[in-house]
Amino acid sequence: METIVIKNKKFVIDHIQASHPDHISYIAAYSGVTYLVRVYLSGYDQALADYKTLKHAGINMAKVAYHDDDNKIIAFDYFPEKDVLEMLAEKPLPEDYFRALFSLYRFCRFSKISLDWEPQNFMLRGSQMFYLPLKVQPMKEGNRLEDGGLRYWFHGQECLALLKRKGHDITKLTPVAENQVNKNMVLMSVAYW
Repeated sequence: METIVIKNKKFVIDHIQASHPDHISYIAAYSGVTYLVRVYLSGYDQALADYKTLKHAGINMAKVAYHDDDNKIIAFDYFPEKDVLEMLAEKPLPEDYFRALFSLYRFCRFSKISLDWEPQNFMLRGSQMFYLPLKVQPMKEGNRLEDGGLRYWFHGQECLALLKRKGHDITKLTPVAENQVNKNMVLMSVAYW
């Protein structure tokens, strides 16, 4: 049984959730509670700074439960729900996803920050949209939701290519024409702006 120790607390590893160049994410349990544990190979200080920026902006995200500055490890609350990309792999998104996304986006616009808008980075919990990574940058022309990120939330060519790249079966999904994706983006923006 493999473990990760954070300040004398032993987290029992269930499995690797994801492996990235800068960190490895594990699903691990401590004292009967499941956590998402990230072991940073680089970028730990930036991750903590980005977490504070997101928290200050009011972005819904997993809370830091434990962190170890010496070993560069952070344990976050674990969310068992499917992310938005997993939902898109099954069917088009219902309206409540867009309502929650634009509600979150208002906080981003007010705080002048931009998130990574691809759907695998978000999860709907109840009526609230949660952001899963800690990537944040200053908002500018080109990285706003309406500048292209929203395209991935409809079954157009960008979404289907992303689903395929992430290993999802897209054979049962009905592709949406480019002009319909554009129309959907405008309709959602008008409805929830």
